[in-house]
Amino acid sequence: MKNFVFFVLFSFIISSPIYSQQLDDLQEKLLNNDRLKLFPGSPDGKNYFFLQSIGDKTKIVIGDFTQLERKIIMINLEKDYTTIKSVVEYNLEKKSIKEKKVSDSKFFTTDIVKLKRDIITGAVYKGNSTDLMKSYPDLETIFEEGESSRILSEVYGFSVKLTDVDEINRVVAMFTFGNTFKGYYLQFKTFYYVENAQTERIPGLKYSVYCKNTHDPIVQEYVEKLFKIKKPVGKVDK
Repeated sequence: MKNFVFFVLFSFIISSPIYSQQLDDLQEKLLNNDRLKLFPGSPDGKNYFFLQSIGDKTKIVIGDFTQLERKIIMINLEKDYTTIKSVVEYNLEKKSIKEKKVSDSKFFTTDIVKLKRDIITGAVYKGNSTDLMKSYPDLETIFEEGESSRILSEVYGFSVKLTDVDEINRVVAMFTFGNTFKGYYLQFKTFYYVENAQTERIPGLKYSVYCKNTHDPIVQEYVEKLFKIKKPVGKVDK
């Protein structure tokens, strides 16, 4: 009963606008060890994966709550966007943080290219007990359809809305992508998802991808793939 009450209370807190905005702000700013400690745990056991690339600093955050000692893992990459520079683990039970070379989490991998692709495409959110984050296939489908009410054209890119099938004014997810003179940007934000016919959920973290001013080749690849469907008016030529 105590755990149920805690879960209900936690669900109410994370759905509040103030708490939600704080988490958005957390994901939009460059991560470091102190900020990693602010990432949420998961009372219902939902794991999460988050890709952040700002400038030449790329980080992948994994919330692994499959063991008794819940861990939040941050993989820091070198300026080549691929090589692992360090791995930081925050233990929620012990409130301790350690810098390591590898993690014993079952979600950890040294195949960084595949991990980034899996986060962008949403493959990592299938079968890993995570929130069902809206991802690249959803974006590509909407963008190909070209419905003007769901696509906002910007100077260097686009913002694309995924709306509810039954309530077209209700936004399920927002995708933003483009290429400026500072670099590429690619951002996926899920506001809610339908878990089953009776249940809607708000993700513990709304962003699955937050990249800006980056030259990460994987981010570039997916943005340029979208540009083959339609180019923005101010496309930056290489």
